[in-house]
Amino acid sequence: MWQPTLLGGGTAATARGDSVMAGVTGRWATLDTLRRLWPFVAPERRRLVAAFLVTAALTAVEIATPVLVGFVVDGLLSGLAAGGENVLASSSERALLVALFAAAPLRGFLLARQRTLEGELGQWVTARIRKRIWVQVRRLPVAYTDRRGPGRLLLRFIGDAKAIQRMVGPGLVRLSQDLLVVTGVLVALALLNWRMSLAVLPLVPVQALIFIRLNPRLRKESRARRRRRSRLSAYIAGRASSLAIARPALGKPAEMDRFNSANRGIASRGTRVAETSGTILGLSAAAVALSAALVLVVAIGEAQEGRLSAGTFVTYYALLGLLAPIFQRVALANRSFQEGQISVDRITQTLAQAPEVAPEGVPDLVVEWGTLVFEGVSFRFAEEAPVLAGVDLVARRGEIVAITGANGSGKSTLLDLVLRFKEPSAGRILVDGQDIAAVHPESLRAQVGFVPQRPPLFDGTLVENVTISAAGEASAADLERAARQSGADEVVARLAEGWETKVAEGRRGLSQGERVRLALARALLADPPILLLDEPAAALDAAAEQALAERLRELARTKTIVVAGDRLPGSLVADRTYRLEGGRATEVGTAEPEPERSGAAVPVLATKA
Repeated sequence: MWQPTLLGGGTAATARGDSVMAGVTGRWATLDTLRRLWPFVAPERRRLVAAFLVTAALTAVEIATPVLVGFVVDGLLSGLAAGGENVLASSSERALLVALFAAAPLRGFLLARQRTLEGELGQWVTARIRKRIWVQVRRLPVAYTDRRGPGRLLLRFIGDAKAIQRMVGPGLVRLSQDLLVVTGVLVALALLNWRMSLAVLPLVPVQALIFIRLNPRLRKESRARRRRRSRLSAYIAGRASSLAIARPALGKPAEMDRFNSANRGIASRGTRVAETSGTILGLSAAAVALSAALVLVVAIGEAQEGRLSAGTFVTYYALLGLLAPIFQRVALANRSFQEGQISVDRITQTLAQAPEVAPEGVPDLVVEWGTLVFEGVSFRFAEEAPVLAGVDLVARRGEIVAITGANGSGKSTLLDLVLRFKEPSAGRILVDGQDIAAVHPESLRAQVGFVPQRPPLFDGTLVENVTISAAGEASAADLERAARQSGADEVVARLAEGWETKVAEGRRGLSQGERVRLALARALLADPPILLLDEPAAALDAAAEQALAERLRELARTKTIVVAGDRLPGSLVADRTYRLEGGRATEVGTAEPEPERSGAAVPVLATKA
């Protein structure tokens, strides 16, 4: 299967990716951008070649048209001067008129093909980029994607991909056309009258100087605007995902100030981008107008010396007229190119991140009892104070172990460490005596069921939501068992379409308790020996809490269960309770031994303080 390799993986690639956001400045920036894009463009060679051939033909037609007009004008004036009644009587003059008429529909056909091919080229190149990003995101460490957040990652698929599409499709194809037209026009002008062309030649280096001087500023301001758009996107995505909770705070002055600051930052940087782009456009237009005026001065002298015919003058000015819109288009397209270069930098950085790949020969985790042990586990983010500092705790099969503590005490981090979404700074975590850092991470996650703090709903049916994390095809028996153990079967039974009911994040129809049941069914589908739940009782009513507690007690007969939360259900009583405070875990309660299960009813647990 073809895989584009923008940058290699590993530490060196990551280091290169970290520096790539600065972009390659200077004269080679565009060439470097095109080099990094080539692996995605290469499979579209046929379309690319076809687009360039059509563009070359279109360029020839556009240059030939004013030349034909010039010949017709000279023939017309010569005929009038000779006093002929039919000034276009010769076959050659009629052929010129036929060629002019034929050029019109031919130009229309070539233009339509060019636009179609450039559109196809841009669409398929960006589709390949989006696929490559998605493959990469699926393999990246969870810690990386958590740091970026959904808002910033979404921009890679939409905003950055769209910018690259504009650069690859209309950008490359039309830029090639403009370069061909400029080259062809300059050659034609020199052949028509080399003295007049001396007034035009300085136009090219002047235009180049304008871009060289102002492009770095345009790139800098465009990059700054992109960063502010990313921040606003992350802010809106975060607040919108929990709108019911965040709504009361969104109208407060502090929140409005945060939004207004990000919003004004985008507008301010966008204004500077528009100002710089406008300056480039204005200077380009002024340079073309000045060249046209100089050409007119030289043309007067040439006409006085008898070296310039009327037809040649018309042709010359018509060709010169082709240059003006080209330089204006280049000035406008230059802005899209700068945006595209920034997007390539950002996507390259994402693709340069080292994926989560276990070394060859790493053994799989083998679970017999499901005993989970933390030995002196510490964790910190970069140079910040430790979130966890020397945590020791034990969870065994048949127990419900509760992890409590204030908000921000490290409860969710502790669960992430078990799943290896994060790696401890010190200490180790054992499952049945095996250090989880020394086993294959996917085999570990296959043995650990996880119900997150905010159970997501994926766009699709209920059955797709429950089976989405299944390593293989889930059997009907497995689905039925997981639904029964979690209570999801009761949710499905009340819906007219049953398992085929369509759901999506943000769509009404399921209560928080029902979402928790579906998430629990998803975690139980593979019948894991260890089950982790993060804030499972958040936003549940008393009846839902009671039902959850009863299900967890039943599951604890055969599983190791760890429940983390600021507030655990009053009806959920743990066999062992640890409190996180100051980065350390203190055991604060152990339940009384349970009565024999054969006769007496199993009580709903109560922690013994």
